[in-house]
Amino acid sequence: MTPDWRLAAGLSVVPGLGQLYNRQPRKAVFFLLATVLTLGPAVLLIMFGEQVGHGLIDRRAFTLFLLLAFVSVLVFLVLFVLGLFFWASAAADARRTALTLREGGEGEAARVWFFRL
Repeated sequence: MTPDWRLAAGLSVVPGLGQLYNRQPRKAVFFLLATVLTLGPAVLLIMFGEQVGHGLIDRRAFTLFLLLAFVSVLVFLVLFVLGLFFWASAAADARRTALTLREGGEGEAARVWFFRL
């Protein structure tokens, strides 16, 4: 059975499912963990940062609040963009691997393909 590249890319809505469809469980675990471990902390940072920020405003520590807000926004953006990169890379890898497997390139399919702009 040769994998369909459209289905492999479509399954990557959930990072790693496209790799499982291509029978590459290690890649699937890598892309799932990479996405979850970047997007998850980004969301948690915003949730907990809001609580800390309200506490700092209540104590009238405005300078510390602004510094913490600036740093947390920068960290959030880095984590969020990195998570989206891994998510897009999972779809790009699933598509390219399915095309490679369809053409018979078994050795080439083991390579991890990252998303490029």
